[in-house]
Amino acid sequence: MSHPTLEQFLKDVAHHQLTVNLDQDVFRDITIANPNTMEMHYNITTRPGYLMITGDMGDFIFQRTNDMFGFFRPQSGYYINPGYWGEKVEAGVISEFDIDTANSSVQGYLTNFLEDLDLSDPEDREKSKQALEAVTSFISGTQGSGEFDFWNEINSWDADEAGGMDLTDFFEAPTTKATFHYIWCCYAIVHAIKLYDAHKSNEVPA
Repeated sequence: MSHPTLEQFLKDVAHHQLTVNLDQDVFRDITIANPNTMEMHYNITTRPGYLMITGDMGDFIFQRTNDMFGFFRPQSGYYINPGYWGEKVEAGVISEFDIDTANSSVQGYLTNFLEDLDLSDPEDREKSKQALEAVTSFISGTQGSGEFDFWNEINSWDADEAGGMDLTDFFEAPTTKATFHYIWCCYAIVHAIKLYDAHKSNEVPA
């Protein structure tokens, strides 16, 4: 599943409204939902150092600064930083195996292997041919595969048949991408803060 775009997200929440359940300094509890349905509704709760988002599109807990709204509040627009924010996730699934990412990493190993060869040398030319054939066959055979089958093929990789191209340290290579729900919730957090800030700016002082 591809990642949601900002345009898609805004369409999902076009009729959502903000309800402030609690607002005491950095202790907050807000709900963003369509009044006519609970579809794609979500709730955000903050306390010192933590922000929790729960709802139809997933549940995540982030930990970073005292006021987490300040941490997530964009300087402009709907800027999100899923990679950096993911480092602050205490609970919730933010990534999943992706065959295209995994096979791209295999292709990257091939590129690095070929760069170390001297293609003016007949022996190295043969190694490059074997490596290219092995990777082409590997990618063709794993396209559309799931995580288990992919790693089974990695573990069966024969460097001798691939011109000496080794994948023993491939476990360090990228094989995942951010989940659809995680990206959606990143947009949802920013959207909620924008609604909250607009609500606060319209409050009449006591």
